[in-house]
Amino acid sequence: MIKIFCLICLGFNFVSAHPHTFIEVYPTIKVKNNTTVKINFKWKLDEMTSSMLIMEFDQNGDGKIDKKENKFIYTSYFISLKDYNFYTDIKIKDKTQFFPEPKNFKATIENNKICYSFDIEEKYNIKDTKFDFGDEEFFVAMILKKEFVKVTGADFKVSELDNDFYFGYRLELK
Repeated sequence: MIKIFCLICLGFNFVSAHPHTFIEVYPTIKVKNNTTVKINFKWKLDEMTSSMLIMEFDQNGDGKIDKKENKFIYTSYFISLKDYNFYTDIKIKDKTQFFPEPKNFKATIENNKICYSFDIEEKYNIKDTKFDFGDEEFFVAMILKKEFVKVTGADFKVSELDNDFYFGYRLELK
């Protein structure tokens, strides 16, 4: 009986110990004189999460996110991610900064996936700044690939992060 109980508990651990949502991160960054002048992040949510959210987000069923729906998504879903630093640690000289308030938020439906697009208006010296993407609570997997990144005015490097108990990615501008 004890073995069965232990197996059940172990099974619940495995079920809860994986990401429930996968988000591809598409950064677009413009650099001038070693300083960021424009930063836009686009997140593409996975198909399973998107299919559930589309039913709630697209309230009029027209296959698009209108202004009223966009406002609902921003206030009811997106802005609460502030508590998780938007799954992005901005490190300046290796000290984590609070994520600045996102601007120009727009939710869309693209190829049956929910996408969030938003700007960061803060300016960063690229020699001191790194962007780390991940969720230490391991409910969301942030995915960043070199081919997702568009940088003008600087070079960049994408690397994987192994933070012992969760996995992430780093974007460094050079």
